[in-house]
Amino acid sequence: MELLKNLDDQTIVRGLARTFQVPVAKSLGVPKRTSKASTWVWGTEISPPTKDSQLAFGKRELHPKNASGLIIVSRDFLRQALMGPEGIVREEIARDGSELQENAFLAGNAANQPLGLFTASADGISTGRDISTGNTATEVTLAGLRGAKYNLKPAYWPAAEWLGSRKFHQQLYSIDDGNGRPMFVESVRVGEVDRVLGFPIHIDEFAPNTFTTGQYVSILGNFQYYWIADALDIEIQRLDELYALSNQVGFVARLKTDGMPVLEEAFTRLKLG
Repeated sequence: MELLKNLDDQTIVRGLARTFQVPVAKSLGVPKRTSKASTWVWGTEISPPTKDSQLAFGKRELHPKNASGLIIVSRDFLRQALMGPEGIVREEIARDGSELQENAFLAGNAANQPLGLFTASADGISTGRDISTGNTATEVTLAGLRGAKYNLKPAYWPAAEWLGSRKFHQQLYSIDDGNGRPMFVESVRVGEVDRVLGFPIHIDEFAPNTFTTGQYVSILGNFQYYWIADALDIEIQRLDELYALSNQVGFVARLKTDGMPVLEEAFTRLKLG
């Protein structure tokens, strides 16, 4: 027997990000250079060196956050052996948990959840990494796309990728270089991604898709600088006795993870004017 359902939305960020496994009671911390040294000066052979006063270090830290869910189904449903009903429930739990994480990796506010790529924050990607010049209140332009590209240092270009909604993807079809050559290069092989200004582009159903003044519409960057710290993969426990009086079975699920952009200069966000 076949289960009819709409296609599930793909989750993108985890596949692009850098992931770490940490103990349940621990966090992931890494030293970060917050200010570069500035000591070299020209002088004579006997000139004394200038002492640096700029070099400084801080720390970025991820603390895995708890998330949970519960599905209750009837025992009659679970007796339908032809459908593999328990497998269906477990798949649905995994899908729901993945979508919860994807939303947080994009728009989370760091309050008992990850810090998202599209959340302006001094702890992640600040508004100093936003580009809107050239874009209109409702549309992205070539000037805006180029502004985002050149807001990234060229050293990040080889691994940089776009991420945006289907609506953003669709708008790109109408943008050319002024001589009729499209900026959007559509892939000709199934499984290959499209490209814009030479960078791969990914469609994410959870990316911002409100095209009005001041709204984010895409992000360009090296997603290896979005870090995910997993302390507990999705864990599912079957509750046979708790709901027995109502002839039901519960499936409770838990996970523990955190995520954040750890190097803001590796990203630039595109917003409307």
